[in-house]
Amino acid sequence: MVIEEPKKKKYSRDGENPDPWPVLCLAKFKQASSKNEISFAFGEADPSLASVKSWENYFYPAKDFSVKNFTLSKGVSMDLPNYLFISNNYYQKGWNLKTHRRLKNIIIIMDFSPSKSSLVEISDVGKSLSKVQERNVKNAFQEGEISVAEVREVLKAVDIDLEGDEGEKLMASIRNRPSGKIGFDDFKRILSERMHFRIQANRHYVALSLAEAACMRAVIHNKQGQSFFPDRDTIVALRTERTLLDASTYYDPGIPNQDWTSRACFRFLDNAINFTPREISLLLRALQNNSCKNRLDFYLEVRSNRRRKEIDPASTSLQKVFVTEDEHHMLQYQIAKGRVTALLKSRGMYARDAFALFDLDRDSLLSYGELKRGLERLGMNQESTLVNDLMNELDKDKDGFVNLEEFKSAVDWEDDGAMGPVGDFTGDLAALPGPEPSIAGAFKGTVKIPAQILAGIKVKVKEVTKFTLIWTSQGSMSRLKGSVWAPVVGTGALRANRAYVSLGHYIGTGFENPNRDNKPRLTLEITDTQGSFVGGSNWLPLILDTFMPRPARFRMAWSFTHGGNPFYAWEPIPPSEEFAALGYVGSTTDTPPDVRCMRCVTKNWLSESNSVLKVWDDSGSGGREGSIWQFNSLNLVGFVAGHEPPARRPWDLKSRRFFLREYNDVKTDVAVAQGPGVSQPNTG
Repeated sequence: MVIEEPKKKKYSRDGENPDPWPVLCLAKFKQASSKNEISFAFGEADPSLASVKSWENYFYPAKDFSVKNFTLSKGVSMDLPNYLFISNNYYQKGWNLKTHRRLKNIIIIMDFSPSKSSLVEISDVGKSLSKVQERNVKNAFQEGEISVAEVREVLKAVDIDLEGDEGEKLMASIRNRPSGKIGFDDFKRILSERMHFRIQANRHYVALSLAEAACMRAVIHNKQGQSFFPDRDTIVALRTERTLLDASTYYDPGIPNQDWTSRACFRFLDNAINFTPREISLLLRALQNNSCKNRLDFYLEVRSNRRRKEIDPASTSLQKVFVTEDEHHMLQYQIAKGRVTALLKSRGMYARDAFALFDLDRDSLLSYGELKRGLERLGMNQESTLVNDLMNELDKDKDGFVNLEEFKSAVDWEDDGAMGPVGDFTGDLAALPGPEPSIAGAFKGTVKIPAQILAGIKVKVKEVTKFTLIWTSQGSMSRLKGSVWAPVVGTGALRANRAYVSLGHYIGTGFENPNRDNKPRLTLEITDTQGSFVGGSNWLPLILDTFMPRPARFRMAWSFTHGGNPFYAWEPIPPSEEFAALGYVGSTTDTPPDVRCMRCVTKNWLSESNSVLKVWDDSGSGGREGSIWQFNSLNLVGFVAGHEPPARRPWDLKSRRFFLREYNDVKTDVAVAQGPGVSQPNTG
């Protein structure tokens, strides 16, 4: 077992006694630190506050927060928004000059304003577009102008707030144009005015210690139903990340962008690693006055003083923060994403419908070419460089393809699950605007598989003789021995009219190769008996995709992470209710497997299994309870979280040898990719 220890440093605990502060200090206005900052303090003449020190004596700007890592080094700091503060009880500003300090988690944030009536909305001015950035953003407007429907989605994609009177005025001004469209120059003007980057001056956010937070929550409770201070409109709230814990009477949250920016920044200071795309965009704006190198140096320096696993930031969602200069570098992608969402809405299509129509080879993955042609069919003729940038942004796992989940997460437009499975869109990609693609798979059509073709398709079980080891329980401290093996299929399948498929992984006896226990591991062989050794089969790929499609995705069914030998069990999710998975697959990483590693099967061929048998469980390991099962007569593996039998009985084949003509209830009208110059199935 490998346990990662925190870095050993000579940490000091001196001076950590709480420094109390009067709650009434929150009613004091902040003193302006420059002539460019709005000051509210000049009119303060309340004698009851004359003897009260300002909260600025107890909280300091977050941009002054830094940690000391080496005796002779200077702490690294960050330029952060001026409405963010750190309490001295969380971390004293002077500590960065003296000693190492073990940092505690930032858990509670206090949001307050000395006077609710004094909150003033102002523009948070940022950098303007450079010439290169302007050219890149303009590429997203290659058609010159975009429609009103696209405008709304594009503005939302770049975080322009369309709520309230200002948002309505903006949309009305666009709708009232004679053309009902907007061009790049007008869009650039909206960006430069920074309507979406507005903040409330006189609102402050402070990272508190847990002791301070507990005291403040007690004060808020004692003031329920009345003003926080008599005859004053001071407002206070406590929250942890996205959850509001408590708030004073009459409290209203801040402007969404300011609120979300404060959360993202404090999570960054707390060395969090999981950020949403919106949080990344807001972080980029908040940190744009810091170089990429300074951001990374600061993040690593602060993290080294926490009890955190030192994950490479480049492998997390934060990676973009350390390589992207500012939010303008993401505008091109955000604009294109907004346009795609608008175009899908205008055609009554959800993200999964578009994905199914873009996916010409029906492998549940979008290649660069499929994405480019799909965008063209929607009416977006983008340069190759832009499509390449889109591909890089969409492809989160960097495998060179875009899967359904990646596509849906980018196109923020999806149904609530009440509709049918992927591909239920009844429209036709050929009916969409845009040029006809000149390659195979130009449009989706419908082909009826003739009865004589079905009569010649033979399906039978075939023994698997080659395996690849995925995992063994060796070193897990479990009382039983177990192993999981992947089949090697296709070896020796030289004839194009025959295909071998993987239906999942197999369970081994102990640690031995499955070939040594005389228990056959079976898969399916599909043969087009009317094809030939030389000519192959035009129908076989269509048959496989129709009756044995790839899973839509994988769901983690169970994981074993105790010790140094992790294992992750994955349940295939069929593309629709018409199909089922006969087996599961396993891996040693928490990344979902490629959907091309196996196939599902039409339920017409299946019945409930009578060969369910537990082969291994983790008894004695001390980890999360889980077990490995033989699911059917094919000896395919199944995984269960816990030691009890699966809640739903697995599937098995009705017959070990049959022709498709024997199943008269199968659908033979199927959607396929066709186009000029494409070799069509022989219907004769």
